[in-house]
Amino acid sequence: MPQGTPDHIKIIAYNLDSVAVKAKMTGWEIDPGKWEITQGVQGATSDAALSDMSTRSAEFERSRDLEISFPPHVTTVIELKLVAKGVPYWSRPDLGIGEDDVKVEGGRMKVTVHSLGSVVAPASKVVLRDRAGKVLASAAVPAIKAPLDLLPKTAAVSLTLPAGAEWTGGSVTVESGGKVPEITQRNNRVPL
Repeated sequence: MPQGTPDHIKIIAYNLDSVAVKAKMTGWEIDPGKWEITQGVQGATSDAALSDMSTRSAEFERSRDLEISFPPHVTTVIELKLVAKGVPYWSRPDLGIGEDDVKVEGGRMKVTVHSLGSVVAPASKVVLRDRAGKVLASAAVPAIKAPLDLLPKTAAVSLTLPAGAEWTGGSVTVESGGKVPEITQRNNRVPL
């Protein structure tokens, strides 16, 4: 990786395998926004023009994945450039749930939702799904203030577990209804 800044990344990789390798690249120390991704195959020398060029655009930011494919037995050059800035992380809400926030008591599931960002988290919902992704129950979550005083800001909701429903192997998610993106989506799902 000869270049890596919050708004420009260049990756050079050689695939030793005899088949294409599909990978997911997860952003972290990058600026959020619309990125241009250019990919090509490097010739015999590093200064040769790239062949099999492709260019695409994608929303990319901290904790978001980009799918990339590396053709077999060639050197691939990928260049990512931020072309339009997104909402800065410091002005985003962030909802979160963890394993300790999900409790089953009798026929009810209680979920504590945390506000972790620097602005008010919009109204959202908690959704219980079975292993196939079918919605079994949901509950509204009110807007939650930001923890600007460094004290926890939470909302507790309760879901009625449907009789006979098999939710083991499913998940509980908190899903924002807001138009402002969150800091990360990685803390919005708890597998059961």
